[in-house]
Amino acid sequence: MRKWIPTVLLLVVLGAGIVYAKSQNFFREQAPAARQLVQLTQGDITSFAITGKDGKTVELTQHDGKWSMSKPQSYPLNGYTIDNWLAAIQNVKLGEVVESSPKDVAKYGISATNNQIQIKTKDGSEHTFAFGETLPSGDAAYVLSDKKEVASVPLDTLSGLLLGAADFTDTTPFDWDDDKLSGLEWEGQSASWMLKSSGDGGTGESSSTTWTLNGKSVTGDVGTSLSQRIKNLASSQSLRKASELNKPVHRFTLSVSLGKQDNPQLVYQGWTVNGDPDTVWVVPPQSNWAYGLSASDVKRIEQAGHDQTQTGK
Repeated sequence: MRKWIPTVLLLVVLGAGIVYAKSQNFFREQAPAARQLVQLTQGDITSFAITGKDGKTVELTQHDGKWSMSKPQSYPLNGYTIDNWLAAIQNVKLGEVVESSPKDVAKYGISATNNQIQIKTKDGSEHTFAFGETLPSGDAAYVLSDKKEVASVPLDTLSGLLLGAADFTDTTPFDWDDDKLSGLEWEGQSASWMLKSSGDGGTGESSSTTWTLNGKSVTGDVGTSLSQRIKNLASSQSLRKASELNKPVHRFTLSVSLGKQDNPQLVYQGWTVNGDPDTVWVVPPQSNWAYGLSASDVKRIEQAGHDQTQTGK
């Protein structure tokens, strides 16, 4: 009996080891690390093109760190949208491979003409991603990567990737630094008003600058309110070339003063065109583009000076 004791002890130790290993998940199959849709940094990307469901393509190109839209038009860009898109494309995780070297991608709802992203890089390489139907699980969509394999990507990522020209376009015509603002002068068809500071600008409530609106003393937050209301106006339709406005009729002029009195002003012009009295087309200074604003919104801004003179203290 005594000769069996070492064997029994060995079995006990082995059993304890197995129990401990199971408790630490030593025998559990480890899931493979999730792959990225793209293995690129933001600096690697020199251009990207997105073709939506409608077959329309928006293309953006980067040169010396500055992005511009090359298709469908050279619209002014919203920098936040570009940054968000570049961050989103780098964070997309690929699911397991559904099929390698696929012969027929149509069965996955993948088309050669829509729902595609093409990326070009500094080293001259190109990467194409074509997105298809939703998987039976309902939480992912098929994607064909560089025509080599079909995998899946989370469905909720597509809304941030398959953007159109309107998503990348800066639709706000008015832009200036409120910390440097020293005056706003509106000359319109039905009303005019003037906001003016006694110093070099700054509309913050803590500013010691004295402000007047149409000659009456007002607090700094009145100036901030007027400025922000104007800057928050956004075009409700596609931008147009300013040179293509048909027989424009002048609607208003907004002159913006920044800093010292001898600094040049920013002058914004508003126009209406024949057959469309409900839209005012705003042309920013030194811009070739016209932004279509609601005529009712413009009228409210036009009346704002008079209204705040009556209520602002």
